[in-house]
Amino acid sequence: MNHLAITSTMFQRGKVSLGNPARIHKLIEKLRQGRKVVYGAIGGSITEGAGATCQELRYVEQFAAWLREHYRNPGVEVVNAGIGASNSLFGAFRVEKDLLSHAPDLITVEYAVNDTTNPDTAAAYEALLRKCLKLSPDTAVILISTMNYQGENKQHLHIPSGTHYQLPMISYRDAVYPEVSAWRIVWSDISPDTVHPNNLGHTLIKDLLVMLMQELETVPAAVPSPLPDYLNPGTARYERVSLADAGSMEVLNNSGWQTGPHKGGYTGWQTTSPAATLEVRFSARYIVIGCKQYSGDFGRALATIDDRPPVMLEGYFQKLPNNDWAGGHTVLTMLAEDLPPGSHTLRVQMLSERHPDSQGHEFDIGYLLLAE
Repeated sequence: MNHLAITSTMFQRGKVSLGNPARIHKLIEKLRQGRKVVYGAIGGSITEGAGATCQELRYVEQFAAWLREHYRNPGVEVVNAGIGASNSLFGAFRVEKDLLSHAPDLITVEYAVNDTTNPDTAAAYEALLRKCLKLSPDTAVILISTMNYQGENKQHLHIPSGTHYQLPMISYRDAVYPEVSAWRIVWSDISPDTVHPNNLGHTLIKDLLVMLMQELETVPAAVPSPLPDYLNPGTARYERVSLADAGSMEVLNNSGWQTGPHKGGYTGWQTTSPAATLEVRFSARYIVIGCKQYSGDFGRALATIDDRPPVMLEGYFQKLPNNDWAGGHTVLTMLAEDLPPGSHTLRVQMLSERHPDSQGHEFDIGYLLLAE
């Protein structure tokens, strides 16, 4: 169904807000002057390009191609910082390293589907946006809300932050899902599974971004808005953060763990031993651990901080009904958020018990998210 396109009615439904156009106008001016422009995208697997058959057909690359053609500027570069099955909490901890270090002039943020796994969505998402906006008073930020096959997402938790910071926002869900629910569009026309857009779906997201840019071109000039105070009380704790993977953890004791590649380019700790133990020291008041879940021979572990009660970590991913996806994603588990100042010890101990459907004790610790 390659003739499917975003209509004016669909765009008006999907146009959540134009926001304050001042940053976009500065971006457009830079594009028209033929200067180098870096377009950075952060999000989950949809941003990474899942469902598209080649890199050029991902919505990020399609939108960059339109920017080059429309503004006659071949100097538009792309930094795609999408990581599959990741949420905006992880994004708030990695955005400096993976995206802002490239000094993007334009950023799109896409986490509306994956923030179903976020233990602190509103505050973490706001923190991510603040970091993007703080990069430069000229950095333009656009928010994108995608969806699953049932039209579900977390945009209701994202839109308040977008409104607070006066950002342009589009909703692929609001634009397209009414057509799906009315059977004017069949889901399989735009997606090969339950979440990811196919080539056509990626094109529809690009078309929404294009139509948003075209409308923003026509709105009157505006005075840039200063960065407002926090919207969510918990956002401040994500200002001073760090991410520790196996290459940067301070190891006190290691019995049975080896280092190796983890998802997203990070180095993790892996084991297959039910008796493996790892102890590391860290200094933070807030700690989240990221561990792989997979529908294979993965086991369970206990994570204990100092003398606090342990937290069970499940490595086995139980497939959803009528869904063959086997996982392989990194699940974030909150271990503590009120630790006293100073250093603490985290102990991860593998368990002999495991999920009934698992036949082994594999485990993969990806990283620690630490906040002061």
